[in-house]
Amino acid sequence: MYDLYAWNTPNGQKIVIALEEASADYHYHPIDIVNGEQHTEGFRSLSPDGKIPALVHHSAHEVRLFESGAILLYLAQQCPSLNAGSATDQAQVMSWVFWQVGQLGPLAGQFGRFQNASPANPSAVVHFEQLVWRCLKVMEHRLSASEFLVGDQFTIADIACFPWVASEQSYLQRYDLDWQTTCPAIARWAATLHQRASIKTALSL
Repeated sequence: MYDLYAWNTPNGQKIVIALEEASADYHYHPIDIVNGEQHTEGFRSLSPDGKIPALVHHSAHEVRLFESGAILLYLAQQCPSLNAGSATDQAQVMSWVFWQVGQLGPLAGQFGRFQNASPANPSAVVHFEQLVWRCLKVMEHRLSASEFLVGDQFTIADIACFPWVASEQSYLQRYDLDWQTTCPAIARWAATLHQRASIKTALSL
């Protein structure tokens, strides 16, 4: 049994997708970050930095996790279907997850942040848009050679990256970055993933 504390953002959606893929027994607790629920003492006892998502695993010994990348790696340990089969491919899965939390996510976040900054900062918008395109080129190169980010198996690597690119909550979608035309391999990958039941559930919350 898991308790997931999250909101309808790319980082929250990642964990819903993983839990749904694993057919896990979980309870979803919405944390309204618009109204500041992430800053309450109760939530900070789960996530010290006051950011979603947080996960509690009610096992023999209760396990508490925060940071979406850490949660994905933990769930992949618990549910091997979320991970690649070989040790070599598992290393690639871990690398892509860390790439998303260290590159794609933060850079896409800054790209979105500066769209409506006050005072306006056009140079920052251009700077972070260029960095987002660099990330997309990395993904496009990889997905031009394989069905998923790690070979022919859907893993937490894909789960980590998908919402930051193709969710309606992604800043790339909200600010009309036309990656579908420029990155046909990513567009093919995203269209395939949109058909998965786990992703449909996560995007509907």
